[in-house]
Amino acid sequence: MAKTEIGLGFGSNVGDKVANLSRAMERVFDGRHIRFLAASSFWRSAPWGYVEQDWFANACAVGETELSPEEALAFTQSVEEEVGRHKTFRWGPREIDVDILYLGDARVASARLIVPHKEMFNRAFVLAPLAEIRPDLVLDGASIAKATAEADTAGLEIIAPPWRPAGAL
Repeated sequence: MAKTEIGLGFGSNVGDKVANLSRAMERVFDGRHIRFLAASSFWRSAPWGYVEQDWFANACAVGETELSPEEALAFTQSVEEEVGRHKTFRWGPREIDVDILYLGDARVASARLIVPHKEMFNRAFVLAPLAEIRPDLVLDGASIAKATAEADTAGLEIIAPPWRPAGAL
């Protein structure tokens, strides 16, 4: 597969949330599987789906990869395991969640993976961080900037500056 831009969403609401996101980004952007391009600030958001749980830290990042969608899914799931994700229940608490938001022009609809991510335009905690780094992105005719402007971003706040790879300026 040719080099393609990949957009990823990161979330955590267990333990040191920002540290969990940072550890996941270190592993994702190892230079062998995905080359780092940009990362958003870390954002605080209310839980989504199941709301009786602690707040989340969220961030988005983009990179470049030659992985297929299925390979990217296997890789991001291995990162989740390394960082300490324990499966609970749908939308439940998690040490780390790494979602593939988009992978170039790829369109996938399988039982294990949907690309572009089917819920990202419904989630302000994805839209706001993604718009921070890719405001001009358009997926399936929908503008990230426009969707963010129309989203209910009340309660979202930046809690830490963007992650950068070791040695980056």
